[in-house]
Amino acid sequence: MIRTLRWVGGLLILFGLLLAGSWFIEPLRELWPLIFDLPLPIRIGLVVAAIGLIVVMATILQERRRSDPDSTAEHLGGDE
Repeated sequence: MIRTLRWVGGLLILFGLLLAGSWFIEPLRELWPLIFDLPLPIRIGLVVAAIGLIVVMATILQERRRSDPDSTAEHLGGDE
């Protein structure tokens, strides 16, 4: 499950960066007809990349908690 979530997170990061990067390539920019103050591809790309980063970080934290719960409680100041 964690491996799948990491793949999804990585793909979301890649997709978001490609989407935001499409603004800098002239022919791809023409695919985005509705560009106002802040370019829409950059906004969408950053949101998708941020979601991917959150998914990857959540899976890393989940794996660390499962691997050694005592160590995690120690670092976070858990109940003694």
